[in-house]
Amino acid sequence: MRSASRSSGKRPGLSRACPGAFVLLSLASAPAGAQSLQRFSINSVVSLDQFTGESAVARPQLIFDISATVRIGDRWQLYVRPWFREPRSSNWDVEIYQAEMRYERPGDISTRIELGYLASPIGLGMLDTSPSANPTIVPHMNYLIPMLPFDPGGPRQQAVASSYPFGALVTLSTNRWDARAAVVNAAPTRMRILGAATKPRATPVFEGGAGVTPRAGLRLGVSFARGAYLTREEITAPASSDRHVTLLGIEGEYAFGSTKISGEAIRDAFATPSGTAIAHAWFVQATQTLSPRWFVAGRHEGTSAPVRGSGVFFASQPRLQVLEATAGYRVTPELTLRGGYFGRKFYGRTDWDRQVGASAVWAHRWW
Repeated sequence: MRSASRSSGKRPGLSRACPGAFVLLSLASAPAGAQSLQRFSINSVVSLDQFTGESAVARPQLIFDISATVRIGDRWQLYVRPWFREPRSSNWDVEIYQAEMRYERPGDISTRIELGYLASPIGLGMLDTSPSANPTIVPHMNYLIPMLPFDPGGPRQQAVASSYPFGALVTLSTNRWDARAAVVNAAPTRMRILGAATKPRATPVFEGGAGVTPRAGLRLGVSFARGAYLTREEITAPASSDRHVTLLGIEGEYAFGSTKISGEAIRDAFATPSGTAIAHAWFVQATQTLSPRWFVAGRHEGTSAPVRGSGVFFASQPRLQVLEATAGYRVTPELTLRGGYFGRKFYGRTDWDRQVGASAVWAHRWW
């Protein structure tokens, strides 16, 4: 499970939804012992999923998500998270999601400092990247599918990206509030992963966020980022300077009883030669634990891309929309089976692809 960079309460290692974390833990296959303070630990997650229906590929997807932690002192640790995926083709993706050094100090104001390749502090959906933490089968498509081209000078952008840039992140938290600030080497609209085939040029970007927990189980937060989404060297046409993006986001989580609801809304303002291009991304999801073994979950998300061009293809603002409904069953504390419906409507299309799928997720702590 991805380490939570944003936390509330007096233990920085917990999710920002610390008061309602029991709902997520009831879905995750990793045993509770994963929170122990051993000197060395390895956790592995193996996921296999298959979909059938409109535009589905008749081939399963296999993922190995491994995380290892080495404690080098009471408050210092090294963390690395290699990731292997055989997509619905014959080629493997081999990447390193995180490789960082951490310092944690508990207290009335808990402190965590991270340096290295870290999980992007922008985007609530980043907390669902591990197959064992994700309540549905498909990950957040908002974070993976780039928008249609709106700036002819460079590569396609995302409203928010599932990114693991190099940088430094400081997180402060109490039982009532949390705050974070980071300087990273890629905008949150560009996917940057160690080992990926392509990646953006390094450029400093400031990111920050804060949240309040007015009552147990409820958290409201905001996020901000400012930096270059295209460097001058990446722009194909002659340019005198980098092009910047300003990102603003709001997010919320509410856990009560056996229910958890979360969502976010993000607004991007991209500077282009012809003016400011605006993009929006959002999602809302809910998880309901029915019994110690059964749960159901659903997610609706979408992205509105900037309009650039003319003709039928650009007659209306291009949008991505995704809808997923899932039922899950915990066979054992380590093995979870999921099945459900998945629908998507890609940019520039008016019809939906409708599919059904199933997955098996096995999570195990070795030490």
